Amino acid sequence: RFPIGTIDFLFNIKAGEIVEAKVHGDFFGLGEISDVEEALVGTKYTKADLRRKFETIDLKKYFGAITAEELVDSLFAE
Repeated sequence: RFPIGTIDFLFNIKAGEIVEAKVHGDFFGLGEISDVEEALVGTKYTKADLRRKFETIDLKKYFGAITAEELVDSLFAE
């Protein structure tokens, strides 16, 4: 949960790579979330690779005020 709302990522991962991505939540972005889902396909499921991928996406457009680091940290939280 973030100040901008809840974001849930669902990944189908094969051989360490995202082959399908779905994003759900109660955030209020302006872009089509399917753009983000499609952009994540083909990305290795590692902190570094996901951070790099998120840095290429206009996160504010899709999610609101959130950083690539915050998203990655939430995905790999222990």
